[in-house]
Amino acid sequence: MRRKELQCPFCNNLLARPVDINFKAMELTGGICRCSAVYVFDRTGHNLGEIYLDALTFLCRGDLDKALSLNPEDYETVDFDYDQHTNTVSVGRDTARKSGKLLFVRFKKPSGD
Repeated sequence: MRRKELQCPFCNNLLARPVDINFKAMELTGGICRCSAVYVFDRTGHNLGEIYLDALTFLCRGDLDKALSLNPEDYETVDFDYDQHTNTVSVGRDTARKSGKLLFVRFKKPSGD
């Protein structure tokens, strides 16, 4: 397992640590990349389903109905093991180490671009 600085998996932009966000009725920890991808952090690493829905809703600007109506063909996701103390992600799996999860989501670009 190798660790690397936190960067967007879609555009390779270096990113700030996830921050607490209160947006509409949502409370989450995450951020937004300049390529419009959003990322959401789960400190325990055991609530990936919850942060998946949070990330889709955040991507849809707080519109839960729109998030629930998306098809998997509409967006792309990447998740990493994340160490909040060093602001790094794991490349490869380290089953011996407890870490949080960081989920990235962005809308797919329309074909023909």
